[in-house]
Amino acid sequence: MARPPIFRLFPLLSGLWRVVGMLALLATGSSAAIDSVPAPADGIYDDTRALSEVGHRDLAGELRSLRDDLKANIWFTATSFTASGVTLRQQARMTRRRWSGESPALLIAYDRASNAVALSFSPDFWNRYPTPGLVELLRGAGRTIADTKLTLEERLTLIVQETGKRLRQLETVSIQQNMWFQNEEKRPVLLLAGGLLAAACLAAVAGMAARHWSGSSSSQAFFPEVVVGTRLGAPFGGGLIVEMDGDPVGRAG
Repeated sequence: MARPPIFRLFPLLSGLWRVVGMLALLATGSSAAIDSVPAPADGIYDDTRALSEVGHRDLAGELRSLRDDLKANIWFTATSFTASGVTLRQQARMTRRRWSGESPALLIAYDRASNAVALSFSPDFWNRYPTPGLVELLRGAGRTIADTKLTLEERLTLIVQETGKRLRQLETVSIQQNMWFQNEEKRPVLLLAGGLLAAACLAAVAGMAARHWSGSSSSQAFFPEVVVGTRLGAPFGGGLIVEMDGDPVGRAG
């Protein structure tokens, strides 16, 4: 007796559930693995085998150089899966905090299951560099990982190199902005300081001169003393004080 058609689907559904269960187990296992891995000495954790031995060594050298230039921890992770309910960005942030604590750090994370990449910056990076510059790094990494013309190893290596190049540029700008003035600006600044000093000296001299003339104009002047005789017993009633020479007013010539 032939089975009804619906019973023929049971083996297929059973096999499908086994595959789903295996994928979920792998995802949980991968997340648990990175959560328990200590900070790698060379800065790289790769359970996907996306990097060859030579590529791993070259990438470690780039991370070491970038670490010295930025005075920060630089990490790279490549995992097969992320845990259910956890985004790649969240996983990258948790791993960065566990490996670096509150120290300045950047973690570049790649998830092979979704072919996605995320960058997790410590607060120090957001304070040190402009926000648009860091956001552009995230966008650039997304564009690079989507470029299927390159192999996976080439894409991952290029992401690290481009991120490092741009961060070095941002670091240079940050140092220049924090300086009091640049070497090429020394001469204009010195000339300006000299001009201000000369103007201050001229103002001081002008002030002293103004005070001098002001004191001179406020001084008093007196007529010389004149000895006048006494007339009819009245004091100051005799003697010649003023003599005028000329025709009396109103007299005809």
